[in-house]
Amino acid sequence: MARPRSYDEQAVLTAAMHAFRREGYAHISVADLETATGLRTSSLYNAFGDKAGLFRRALDHYVTSFVSPRLDAYAGAEATLSDLEQLFLTLFQPPLDDGYGCLVVNSAAEFGSADSIASDGVRRGLGLVQRRVEDVVRRELGAAGAEAKAARLVLLYEGVLVLSRGGLLSQNHQDAIVHEFDALRQEKLRQEREHTS
Repeated sequence: MARPRSYDEQAVLTAAMHAFRREGYAHISVADLETATGLRTSSLYNAFGDKAGLFRRALDHYVTSFVSPRLDAYAGAEATLSDLEQLFLTLFQPPLDDGYGCLVVNSAAEFGSADSIASDGVRRGLGLVQRRVEDVVRRELGAAGAEAKAARLVLLYEGVLVLSRGGLLSQNHQDAIVHEFDALRQEKLRQEREHTS
């Protein structure tokens, strides 16, 4: 009979996802993961198979426990353009301005487009952002051109995350986000005026 686990799996996955987000997959050792999670190598391997297995689970955990709740908060069923703008602007505030970027975006950059241990998590995370942003744009501005507007916003959002990882974010980037959303709000006002006239 297998021994019951004496650790909190969710806490281990949270620690691992932060470690992978800080260091990347290639640059983190199993010893580093032991330190980060508090588990010995044998426990990590028993629970997750190997380093790759732990990474897959940590990336999935990141999408489920971090990306999805952020989207629920700022791009949920009742979200406005101003709510969506906050999704972007919070990237410039603690704790998200720590310079480590996003595990999904970092993994996309590290592993590229080839099929890899990151592929499923990257597709899931990026697809979720795309769908939620498009939902808000479609609801706020209508269906005409919604895909293109959402694509532009997603490019801006993911670009901010890349710049964050590179330590290159500036006030100019924050101003660009505000300018983009001001333009979208003006478009919404024009549509409302045309609808009422």
